[in-house]
Amino acid sequence: AKSVDPSSILILCFNHQTMLELKKRIKKIAGQSADFVTAMTYHGFAMRLTGRSFMGYAFNDNPGEGKLGFDNIIDEAIDILTGKKEFAGIDPSEAREYYLAGFRYILVDEYQDIDERQYRFISALTGRLEQDTDARISIMAVGDDDQSIYGFRNANVAFIKQFKQDYDAKTFYLVENYRSSYPIIQASASFIAQNENRMKKDQSCRINRKRKVWEKKPENLDKMDCVQIIHAADIASQANFVAETIKKMAKQWQK
Repeated sequence: AKSVDPSSILILCFNHQTMLELKKRIKKIAGQSADFVTAMTYHGFAMRLTGRSFMGYAFNDNPGEGKLGFDNIIDEAIDILTGKKEFAGIDPSEAREYYLAGFRYILVDEYQDIDERQYRFISALTGRLEQDTDARISIMAVGDDDQSIYGFRNANVAFIKQFKQDYDAKTFYLVENYRSSYPIIQASASFIAQNENRMKKDQSCRINRKRKVWEKKPENLDKMDCVQIIHAADIASQANFVAETIKKMAKQWQK
């Protein structure tokens, strides 16, 4: 372990709510030092680089002529970092170093959900293609290919699968589950194991150590009550079933 200047760390995530949650968690771990860590959304950081603001603009996700869009901001930021867009007094070959002065480490959250544009943005930020290795920024990507569910908005799981090759990176598997109960973990792991080309093919999720006592289900909980597949006629029927099941399980656990 080594001490890292918190002001040299940049964290990128997808939305404002996630950004706030990450800041909260870092604060809990690092205390006041967390105040110096920069955590932003992709578009928020792109706006910082470009000096853009959406105030007074008409914009949407797929802008037409004369409108400013979220994707335009990232494209412009990429052009600035790669020296394709010039600013007075700044040598294009030194633009990236100028705009990212101070940042040496980048953490990207939910890497499995990035799209091609965000991939190019991250590559430009890290200096992945720079010949001078000293000019590159270290990157840590957190993600799970099993949770890649945003293909409909052009997210591409291929990017996390090639991350190790892109950055000659080490892989650390986080396989302890801190949220779900033992039956849910076991059932979902068995189901997901059917997927082909998984990155964690030889890594099984398990309940976290502090809750390991729950690995053995209570004797009075029938095996069939652990995980069931239910076909509900509509949303209301589904809600009623869930409510009744919770009541039933609560009584069983109290025995």
